[in-house]
Amino acid sequence: MKNRVFSVILPILLLFLSACSSPERSVSRFQKQLNARQATALRYCEDVVRALGSNSFDSVRVATQNTDGILFYIFSTEGMVYWSDNWLSGQGIMYPKYDRWFYYHFENAETVCRWRECGEYKILTIIPVKYAYTLENELLHNTFIEPFRLPKNYQIRQSKPKGSMPVVDSEGNYLFSIIVTDLKDEPAVEEHRLADSFSYQAVLETGEQRTHVNIHFFIIASLIFLVCLLCMGVYGIWRSGGLSNMRLSVKYQYLIVSMLLVLFACVFLVAVKYVRERYLDRQQSELQHKAKYLQKSLQDLYYWNMNLTARNTPGLNVDLRDLCFSYETDINVYDMEGNLVGSSSPAVFEKGIKSTHIHPEPFFAKNCTMVREEQLGEMKYMAAYTELFNGNYVQIGYIEVPYYVAADERHMAVDDFLQKLLPSYLTVMMLAILVALILSRGITRQLMEVSEALKQVRVGKRNRHLQYDHKDEVGDIVEEYNKMVDQLEESTERLAKSEREDAWRTMARQVAHEINNTLTPMKLNIQMLQMLKAKHQDERFNQKFDSTTNTLLDTLDGLSNIATSFSTFAKLPEQHPENVDIAAKLFSVIGLFRENAEGVPVRYVGAEYGVFAMADNAQINQVFTNLIKNALQAINGAPGGDIIVILKDLSDSVEISVSDNGCGIPEEAQPRIFTPYFTTKTTGTGLGLGISKNIVEGCGGTIRFKTSKKGTQFFVTLRKESKNDR
Repeated sequence: MKNRVFSVILPILLLFLSACSSPERSVSRFQKQLNARQATALRYCEDVVRALGSNSFDSVRVATQNTDGILFYIFSTEGMVYWSDNWLSGQGIMYPKYDRWFYYHFENAETVCRWRECGEYKILTIIPVKYAYTLENELLHNTFIEPFRLPKNYQIRQSKPKGSMPVVDSEGNYLFSIIVTDLKDEPAVEEHRLADSFSYQAVLETGEQRTHVNIHFFIIASLIFLVCLLCMGVYGIWRSGGLSNMRLSVKYQYLIVSMLLVLFACVFLVAVKYVRERYLDRQQSELQHKAKYLQKSLQDLYYWNMNLTARNTPGLNVDLRDLCFSYETDINVYDMEGNLVGSSSPAVFEKGIKSTHIHPEPFFAKNCTMVREEQLGEMKYMAAYTELFNGNYVQIGYIEVPYYVAADERHMAVDDFLQKLLPSYLTVMMLAILVALILSRGITRQLMEVSEALKQVRVGKRNRHLQYDHKDEVGDIVEEYNKMVDQLEESTERLAKSEREDAWRTMARQVAHEINNTLTPMKLNIQMLQMLKAKHQDERFNQKFDSTTNTLLDTLDGLSNIATSFSTFAKLPEQHPENVDIAAKLFSVIGLFRENAEGVPVRYVGAEYGVFAMADNAQINQVFTNLIKNALQAINGAPGGDIIVILKDLSDSVEISVSDNGCGIPEEAQPRIFTPYFTTKTTGTGLGLGISKNIVEGCGGTIRFKTSKKGTQFFVTLRKESKNDR
């Protein structure tokens, strides 16, 4: 079947190629191919010459086994003594000159040949160019032989007709001409089906076309099914943005379908190969059995003959014809020189289709009993060989049992097998893929449920458990998921409890810090009153007593507010910005720190009262106290310490700066200086600057700083009252 399809497609392809190229270019390519072929033939010929030097035709047979279709005939004074193949048909090949290429027309091929002398032998190197059968049929076509694939309407002429294109050898000697003709003008070649060839009659059997049609239908259906699956797979990958981005369930389905397709394809190919090999083995076995039966029958017929000659073989064709119908096979008989002496289908040889010499492999082999595949034109066939013995088991010739339709019947056997296999095979494959998809979806469904459940997991909410009763990998995942949900709920409860405890601890630190900041100036004021009472028993004590008691009353009010806020869990006391005399507040706080235990002078530059800004009347003192206290701690009793507080009355704001000449703030601590609980000192909670920042920003102001190794300066900017604040 494949050969017939190829024989139909090839001429169409050649005609298309010839239409795309001019005859001159085609012949030019032909010329280059022929010259390259001649160079290759000369190299092989040298191998044959070296093999002949060993006086062993076994070496010659090895040298000519793989010669790419180039043939070699070797002659001696007794005639042809070796031939590398037996498909060329022709006798009496003569040419007066050696070592020169020439054109020669065999009965079934047009060739280019070259004679070479080698001692007592003459070697004929043959390059087949084109088939030249006297008849044509389904398998025999008069086409150019590889690699000379010219269209069929390119004809070879030994003469030089007008309009022809000459072809020369590699040395420039004329060989033949090529002329492009119209196929309609060419004489029709006889159409023949070798009706007298028993084995070839099988080609005429009916029903083959119907078988091929059915097979073609199922093959096309299979290809369409596979192409649809491939397109769906490629589209799915493209839609997902690549195989790596596809969902696990889809990947699993792709894997199962791909494995099934590969498995079915492998099983299908193995089955076809098995059927082909089994049928080949059966053909070989049948041929071998027929050859043995024929060997016995011919031995009985030629029991007393010592050889096969023209004198004792006139009736051989008749005997072979009778045996042909008895054993349902063709039979060829050769003498001990390898020449044909009888055949049940003489037309094959009379019309020059096949050579009258036996194939060289069984002739030159030590054991000629064999079955081998041979080729005649585009037709491949099988042939069984065995010896022809007389009654004393002396070999007097060779028997060939050809089976010309072996390859065709092999293809038909495979076609019949495919016709029965493909429908059920396609059905089983589609059902298997469908079942695989259903099962894979069922397996991955639980994974999808786990995935969806994980998407819905929320901290602080009640998450549901999954139910899965099987003890497999998915069950392990579901079990771990349920454990995770329980652990998450426990962790959430512990986290909430810890957050509540942290909130209370944070609030306690803030309250303790605020109370401590408030008690410090109270303690200083009381100590100062005690000192004044002891040293100064005059009116100054009464004046100082009045101002100090007022300050203590304000401080106690602040403590009362903090206690109230703590009892209601309100973070820090809320800010209530109002128009406050900032100068008086600041001057009052500075007065508390002027006579400090460290003896550090606290200088003030600015008005003592009458400078107003928006601030919380109860909390602004904490800001000033924290800044001056931090300045004292930065100096840490170092000699020459100095603190300067400056009040600036700007157009729309009031700026207070607190400067010290302490050690400054380290560079790595500067970004976190206002962070709660962060401190550069060994004592304290680190809440002072954080609380001060919240108080200032809560009133709509800003607080910043700049520092160096020579000291630090904090700036507090408070906005003045606007119309919107009234």
